[in-house]
Amino acid sequence: MKKTKIEQRINNAINAFFVNNQENIDENSLTLVNDSAIIKQEAATKLSEKGDLLIKTLKRAFLFLPGVLYLFFGTFTIFSVDLLWNPLSVLIMFSIGSFLTIFGIGKLKNPKHLAIPLSIVAVALAAFGLCSWLGNLRYVYEYGIYFFPLALIAPFLAKSLVDKTD
Repeated sequence: MKKTKIEQRINNAINAFFVNNQENIDENSLTLVNDSAIIKQEAATKLSEKGDLLIKTLKRAFLFLPGVLYLFFGTFTIFSVDLLWNPLSVLIMFSIGSFLTIFGIGKLKNPKHLAIPLSIVAVALAAFGLCSWLGNLRYVYEYGIYFFPLALIAPFLAKSLVDKTD
């Protein structure tokens, strides 16, 4: 009797590992690796990470980059043309550009992320001051474009500085 139970247990253990009979799988047998809930969860996580990366790339391409262009060259234009010095046009220009850049890489609910558009304006003001000091306003638009990569890097540095202090 004991020998029969031991042989039956050994057969059950061997069958659990080596027999791929899908019809006889019950609660006591091992499941296949492909049917594992862990594998399904890992696949869903990978898909979610790809979706987050896609959304981040789209936000940077269609919101952040136009916002930086708008703020950088808008700052040049406001300081170059005296007719645009009315406060409403300056406020509208800075609010639209700030919204685009903050929504592109920051969080709208965090007021500390106002450092992102301010860093772009600071780079534009530095470029405007240097180029207008070296020559006239013609130099601002001819050589000011070389400061644009700095205007792309400065917001990421400002964001990392603000996030580090939180």
